[in-house]
Amino acid sequence: MILFGLVFLLLLTIFSLTLNPVKWFEDKRIQNRNARLTQLREQAPDTIEIMNMGDSLSQSGISPMEMWRQRGYTAFNIGADGIRMAEMYYGIKEACRKQSPKFLLIEGLALFRYSKNQDKQMLISQPLYYTFDFLKYHSLWKSFVEGPGVRIYHKGYLINRIEDAYTGDLNYLDGEVHDDWATEVPKDNQKWFEKIRKLCDEQDIRIILYAMPSPKNYTWERVNGLQAFADEEGIEFIDLNSRYDEVGIDWSLDTGDRGDHLNLNGATKVAEFFGDRLSEYGNLTDHRQDPAYKSWDDELVEYDKLVDEMEGISFYNVQRKRDEERRKGK
Repeated sequence: MILFGLVFLLLLTIFSLTLNPVKWFEDKRIQNRNARLTQLREQAPDTIEIMNMGDSLSQSGISPMEMWRQRGYTAFNIGADGIRMAEMYYGIKEACRKQSPKFLLIEGLALFRYSKNQDKQMLISQPLYYTFDFLKYHSLWKSFVEGPGVRIYHKGYLINRIEDAYTGDLNYLDGEVHDDWATEVPKDNQKWFEKIRKLCDEQDIRIILYAMPSPKNYTWERVNGLQAFADEEGIEFIDLNSRYDEVGIDWSLDTGDRGDHLNLNGATKVAEFFGDRLSEYGNLTDHRQDPAYKSWDDELVEYDKLVDEMEGISFYNVQRKRDEERRKGK
């Protein structure tokens, strides 16, 4: 059994070393929750100064290309939909293999998310996925059955130009808390955050905790819970729900799903807000005139073309239309 284990470990190591996730990402074969960290591998070492981590609220709420356009700052979204704290820790750890960011923005909703069985399983799965690419990308074969995806990521951001207004109470923070809504950070999540903080301290990365504007997800209880947690940790917390008017959020135009997530309009405004806020610290660089960052200008051109093409739709619509056409073709 020892010999079998050694042989298996050797094969796993060889398969992981020979796997090239970046190639499969470029071919749109990796479109799942691993996509953003896979795209990050394409980036030149030590070129990303701002990392944005969290679940779908954070990924849809900040467009790094808009931050580049406005400030020349290099930002990247590295989270995943419905992310758990264990995934967050190993995602940051993986990102820091090649990058040395100055800031880590963490959207706070993930701190409340906890499922005993699922999170306990991740104590085993996440270290293995971090160590062995072959295990992390074990579902890659599905793309050869289902075909490549349609999503186009720009520094971890997916363009969404659907405008589906939130028409509820603008004082939504005063609303009722659902029975299943946590308002205190679970103990296990606190432990994972301590690991994240230790990692960031070692890398000299400043953590900023924030809450994305979202009437569907935030009340004062949750905001106050994050503020209390940030105070206890001695880190900065920025609530954009109580400041959505300062950000410039227009709930009739800036959300794609009635107040759950921001669309491109909102993501542009939040990018401007954080660009202005982070510039106050004085340790970020405007790289727009730096020839070494010409690829960012080139990508901005492609990004703007795609923004025009995506008017009124998101990649969900594109995927659904393609799937319908494929079914009719059969």
